[in-house]
Amino acid sequence: MNPIPNRNSLLAAILLIVFIPTGCNRETEQEGSAGAIREQISEYRNQINELTVKANNLERQLIEMGEEDAIRNRIPVSVHEIAFDIFENRFRVSGTVEAINTAIISPEASGQLTEIFVQKGDPVFKGQVLARLSTQVMKRNIDEIKTSLELAETIYERQKRLWSQEIGSEIQYIEAKNNAESLRKRLQTIESQKDMSEMRSPIDGFVDETFVKRGELVMPGTPVMEVVNLDDLYINAEVSEAYLSYVTKGEAVRLRFPAWPDYEEEVPVYRVGHVINPENRTFRMQLRIKNPEHRFKPNMMADISIKSHYIENTIAIPTILINYDTQGHFVFTVAERNGLPVANKSYLERGPDAEGKTQISAGLSKGDLLIKRGHNRLSEGDVLRISEE
Repeated sequence: MNPIPNRNSLLAAILLIVFIPTGCNRETEQEGSAGAIREQISEYRNQINELTVKANNLERQLIEMGEEDAIRNRIPVSVHEIAFDIFENRFRVSGTVEAINTAIISPEASGQLTEIFVQKGDPVFKGQVLARLSTQVMKRNIDEIKTSLELAETIYERQKRLWSQEIGSEIQYIEAKNNAESLRKRLQTIESQKDMSEMRSPIDGFVDETFVKRGELVMPGTPVMEVVNLDDLYINAEVSEAYLSYVTKGEAVRLRFPAWPDYEEEVPVYRVGHVINPENRTFRMQLRIKNPEHRFKPNMMADISIKSHYIENTIAIPTILINYDTQGHFVFTVAERNGLPVANKSYLERGPDAEGKTQISAGLSKGDLLIKRGHNRLSEGDVLRISEE
């Protein structure tokens, strides 16, 4: 019986057959047509395939004979059986948190800030007095007006009785009446101004910031403090106009916060802007969420994942497994030749990529064995040793 050549001898023979004719006929190939060159390449590949089959046959014989080297030289790989799945393609945008209910507290009148009843971080309720302006002058004015009003009302009552008895003149009666009514209105105005010296919270929330100190003079519109309610929040994001067709009001998006990696929630789009920003070609997208535990704070960063493709009953594989050569993209799958599992190049038509996976339009079928671990060490026809994934 003729001795069985080892695998290295066979590979040397393959290379000798392929490259010697190539070197001898280099001038002929350069002078020939492109079609002739392709035919020559095809012929060489057929020779390689034939020799690979012969080598596999001989290697199988060595394995059956119990040759340790042949068994050990089989390339170890792990495989995954391809099945239909759901493929989602998403794009991400960054957002920032905004409190829906926030209020800048400022006085309605001018004066000296004499009392501040709360500090930063204090909880407050709607209608609570937060600060007060000096009311000394107002109190004196109120006391003076009240004294004048008492006298004016006394004079008016007397004139009224005299006029009812047809004593005195009508002008005296009317003057007394108008004087009393004028003082009443003036008293109401001063008392209203006194109420305006108190700054009350228009919402429930927390004192987030104070801007002035006790004793400072303030005017209407001067910010004194800010109150923030954290129960309801907006998430604002600027989205490229290229994705305009994928963002619809009411469509669910995936919301995460880098500061809270354990949080993930599907949230409907609350509002979509109607204007494209000409400076950066983006539009405004807004979400609205509840924040009962007050975990999320205004100006926090948010991560929003928006669905752009959704395909059911399709094949999706890890992108890292896809290789490329002159014929296109391919992966290694398991084929059987002469009773041995061997590496097989399966050429693909790629679809969209998403989060490390690629949707495959053509080239793979359900039930194919996709080589995962060890794929980067393979060549077409290598004999495999398949292990558990």
